[in-house]
Amino acid sequence: MGAVWCRIMDDYGHVDDLTPSLAISLYKELRGQGLGNALMKAILNELRSRGCKQVSLAVQKANYAVKLYRSLGFETVSENTEEFIMIKKLTEDI
Repeated sequence: MGAVWCRIMDDYGHVDDLTPSLAISLYKELRGQGLGNALMKAILNELRSRGCKQVSLAVQKANYAVKLYRSLGFETVSENTEEFIMIKKLTEDI
């Protein structure tokens, strides 16, 4: 159905060497059914349980998932012409 993963490396969503950056992908025909929300909540809870203080991601401004990320508490910390860099503090409830 899809996958969600995170890692600490100097990639598009990188903000510092202590913050994992996250990525998610779902099959197009399964989008809009709550699966992305469930996957995101699961990985955010897992990261919190492992002691992570925050997580980041990069998303294209035109991506429909921006709304999902904002609903989960991600905030834009920087942007360029095409994408947002967003951070979610993991001390907050999901």
